[in-house]
Amino acid sequence: MMNHKIYAVIGLTLFIQACATHTQPKVNLQDYLQQFIGQSAQQINLKALGYQVLDQPNMTKSQLTYTILRPMNIPTPMVSNVEVGGTAVPLQLGNHSANSYDVNFNCKIIFNLNNQIAESIQYQGKAC
Repeated sequence: MMNHKIYAVIGLTLFIQACATHTQPKVNLQDYLQQFIGQSAQQINLKALGYQVLDQPNMTKSQLTYTILRPMNIPTPMVSNVEVGGTAVPLQLGNHSANSYDVNFNCKIIFNLNNQIAESIQYQGKAC
């Protein structure tokens, strides 16, 4: 009987915690950047917003171009057992960090400007 009470208290605690935990919805990059339409080029600073920016933004009379990095960890398959004569023999692999590799994908974000005001946005790259 005591075990049921303990499980009930634990279950209620987890339920309350789950209801109280607010999850931040993942925001689409294109949707997020739409807020910059109508702003001056001087007000747009993607690095200050936390994006990993490659070099300084390139600014011309008609465009402001940022190249942002989108880091991604890609797992590689790992063999843990080898079959020898019908018997599985475990392999000892020392370096677990070798089971994946990190790459930085680029995304070019191009703000099309008219009199230094962002009118539209273009995206180039698969990481956008």
